[in-house]
Amino acid sequence: MNTYSGEGVNALVCALTDMQNTNIIYAEGKLTKVLQCLAFYGEFKSALAFCNQGFDYALEKSKALSTSGERSVLRLPKHPKALVAFVAHLLLEFDSGSMDLMKFVIDYFPDSSKQGSYLTFIERVITPFKHAIVDFAVNGVAEEPVAIEREVDFAPDGLSQQTEYLIVNMYNTVRECGLDSDERENFCIMIEGFAAALDARDSLMIRAIWLGLKGALQRTKLCAKDIAEIDQQLRLYLVAK
Repeated sequence: MNTYSGEGVNALVCALTDMQNTNIIYAEGKLTKVLQCLAFYGEFKSALAFCNQGFDYALEKSKALSTSGERSVLRLPKHPKALVAFVAHLLLEFDSGSMDLMKFVIDYFPDSSKQGSYLTFIERVITPFKHAIVDFAVNGVAEEPVAIEREVDFAPDGLSQQTEYLIVNMYNTVRECGLDSDERENFCIMIEGFAAALDARDSLMIRAIWLGLKGALQRTKLCAKDIAEIDQQLRLYLVAK
């Protein structure tokens, strides 16, 4: 049953806006108010209960937080249900002190200033979380439709790990290239989709997404070395010919 009330959404949006507009040194206090909203209003309690069904935070955290050389890399879950569950757990860790919010945003979103890192964290983590949980609150939660079944040919273990640094290289190259902002964002979405397919080890999805991403990168003359190395890894792991 949907227990949506406009009051709850308004309260959460205000709390998140207050968190966005504050200085990083006051962020933890603002975060506490966000978590209070999530715990108080029925629509958010229902949404979080739904999103946490079958969710393994330790596993998803190990996938989302990684390193490339000395660089820390965050890849959020793409599915709204997993995204809400993951970010909610992450915020609880910040609030409890088991993870340091300031250190996290500086490590994963490096910028010339701490406040710049914090604003990037808001844009890339908090804003997607806000959109997803408000959508659940407004539209209610329902069981997901049953997918059309097909036999999955799983890629061998290790392929994702062997290609991870190449994906990070491509992502950073695209972020720093001279394309306009919309094109860069589209490329980043494609790269994240390819990374998600690798994590899922679905050979068909890996091949399908890679063909589109590879073609798009080649047309713009980007990431030639990374493309060649990923092609080689896919052949080594018998995912492509």
